[in-house]
Amino acid sequence: MILVILAASCSKDLVINQPNQISDQENSLKSALLVRKIAVMSDIHYLDPTLLLNGAAQGTAFKNYLKTDPKLIEFSDPILKKAISEIVAEKPDILLIPGDLTKDGENVSHKTVAKLLKQISGYGIKVFVIPGNHDINNPEAVAYNGNNASPTPSISALDFANIYSDFGYKNAISRDINSLSYVCEPFSKVWILGIDDCKYYMNGSLETVSGVIKDGTMQWIKARLAEAKSKNITVLGMMHHGIVEHFTGQETLDPGYVTDHWETNSDALADAGLRFMFTGHYHANDITMRKTINNNELFDIETGSLVTPPSPYRIIRMDLNNICIDTKHITSINSFLPLGLNFVTYSNIFMSGHVDEIFTYMLSSAPYNIPLVTAMMIAPRFKNAVVAHYAGDEHISADEQAKDDLVGQMVPMLGIVLHNLWTDLPPADNQYCISIRKN
Repeated sequence: MILVILAASCSKDLVINQPNQISDQENSLKSALLVRKIAVMSDIHYLDPTLLLNGAAQGTAFKNYLKTDPKLIEFSDPILKKAISEIVAEKPDILLIPGDLTKDGENVSHKTVAKLLKQISGYGIKVFVIPGNHDINNPEAVAYNGNNASPTPSISALDFANIYSDFGYKNAISRDINSLSYVCEPFSKVWILGIDDCKYYMNGSLETVSGVIKDGTMQWIKARLAEAKSKNITVLGMMHHGIVEHFTGQETLDPGYVTDHWETNSDALADAGLRFMFTGHYHANDITMRKTINNNELFDIETGSLVTPPSPYRIIRMDLNNICIDTKHITSINSFLPLGLNFVTYSNIFMSGHVDEIFTYMLSSAPYNIPLVTAMMIAPRFKNAVVAHYAGDEHISADEQAKDDLVGQMVPMLGIVLHNLWTDLPPADNQYCISIRKN
């Protein structure tokens, strides 16, 4: 529970100029030089500006929301627009978005996001999306006006496929009948496998955070992977929830952020030939890898949230042999920020204040019941660990380690949580190259 509070294809081949007739050697050189560029942004949590009116960002209802779920929602519009401008400038072939496109599934927010994505596709960039736990049938969809919040329409699963028809669904070469999962072929010998593991069909008065790959969906996935293997096609998977833990004990310490039955399913997918899965949900920029008993590997490439510092997105270069992952960050937006602060400074102050407050409350409450003054001293330890995990490539200083050790002496379980958050599971998180095929 400690962390719950805190997730007609055309191609642009870069090849040498070819004459009317080319030799086999020249053809091999052409293939070797072929490079694909892939962008990834996740957990946009976009709230349409029409749902935040009359000073609502400073109103009671919105502030109460931020106390339990601190995100830069107030600035989600300029943040997304800045990310789009930077990604378009990168000129990728495709853009992947692993879910949580909206704050809480508001119909108007979805429609605005789709319009903005249409602008991206207008530059010849193929965009592919899947839903996140916030996006569909969400009972928490609200509009803010002054100090108040009132319900606003969400969308159904069918609505999602229709609104984002141009971004994976209309041109799918295969659709799963059990979910919003699909396969697209953006260019020859490469498939995008979009996996819908969200439980929006279980939503009641609250949204369901956790995810699961349905049995029927898993059978469909295995059949697609078998087909891809027989045709020597590289498959890039994409789903919202993690398919592998991103720190030791994540499923136990923070349930709902790794998909249900992740160990069994990750092994099954790896043994079926899937090597790459792009995920989001936890708002951390992190890469982990799981190896099966058959020596097959599955890399979970998680991209942090645009509305959670440090607001990352990925740029990936893929050739016939490797994918090389790079991380970039939104460092400025076209919006006035309080006190005239720059975006990075404001984002860090925003996150620091909210997370300190949340952990102080939790540590001073049951089951810990730590005295308030002591809880206020311990809270920054968790804030620093969480912020480091979100940024990726965590490395604890000797001073921070000594302070965490003191926490562990007082409450051993909390010491374990801090240790696990600071222990960065291999491989590297922000820049890393992975071979396309198992060596």
